[in-house]
Amino acid sequence: MLNSPFWYKRLDMGILSIYGNIWKLIDGTFFLLAAALFFLGIFFAPIVVKKEIRLLLWYPLWIWRVIKRNIDLGAPFLRLWALIFSLNSLSLFCNIVSGLSIMLPVLFSFLLGVHIAIISLKEAGKLGIVPLILNPVSLFELPAAWISLSLGMRLGRELYLKGYTNVIYLFRDELMGYLFLVLPLLAIAGFIEVSLIKALGKESITGSGFGGENDQE
Repeated sequence: MLNSPFWYKRLDMGILSIYGNIWKLIDGTFFLLAAALFFLGIFFAPIVVKKEIRLLLWYPLWIWRVIKRNIDLGAPFLRLWALIFSLNSLSLFCNIVSGLSIMLPVLFSFLLGVHIAIISLKEAGKLGIVPLILNPVSLFELPAAWISLSLGMRLGRELYLKGYTNVIYLFRDELMGYLFLVLPLLAIAGFIEVSLIKALGKESITGSGFGGENDQE
């Protein structure tokens, strides 16, 4: 926790000072762990698809069908952006809240990679995984996801070490990280994703980003 749980209420702090404190919330070890588990999940996904492990297949394929069924590509730009931004924001907020269970953020990091890769494999085959990672949307959405998972891990660690007596103060710090780091990244990613959808059509949805399918089980 930072020196005071109410540090962000100081009106004399400039935006640079605020972000200087916000970055301290990110634990580099947890961030790298979240990224490593994500890529481990991606490498594990082809096994899930090949062996048709239904326990791991049903959720990502179900949520992907729901998303495709409800995305109106003809909707106005801002409405489509708001839908994608809302879905991703809720999903990554759940990553942070999962820290209350201490260990769930670790599991979610792995499942995120599994779920995303399963959708890509089903939609575009093995070659679809490459544009899934190396595209302008992922450059913002992946770090946002890893930050949210690292915040969840950080929350879990603090609760494990110090107990739940200060859970409100701990969660306030994580919430600031969500508001000042995760949401801006998702806003930018959503703008790029909707721009690609409008320019390329439905084909861009699979390879341009997550569009909400990073929700957890």
